[in-house]
Amino acid sequence: MEQLQAGEFVKGMEDYYAEGVVIEEVIGAKTTGKAAVINYEKSILEDVAVFHGITVRSVGGHESSPGNGATFAEYAIRVDMKDGSTFNPTQAQVMDWEDGLATHVRFYYDPAQL
Repeated sequence: MEQLQAGEFVKGMEDYYAEGVVIEEVIGAKTTGKAAVINYEKSILEDVAVFHGITVRSVGGHESSPGNGATFAEYAIRVDMKDGSTFNPTQAQVMDWEDGLATHVRFYYDPAQL
């Protein structure tokens, strides 16, 4: 969570995503594979002018065995983009874990906020 709040998104992905991770957006778009996910994130971050931070509203989880289970987080992001727009969604994220690595990440948000 500390990496997320510090804006260290790529570092968090490198540290905690499984090689075959699947990222699923609320609009149905999916990205599969750690390298593809990181490259996609880097392309988004290239357009960020100022990262103002993340406000975490709630976090929870269930562990079926050490390093296996699911985590849940609700948070708001505040970002200014280079084109002058803002990116300020409130979203929820559900992550499935196996052997201490995230294998599936689903984002839930109102696409109209983007």
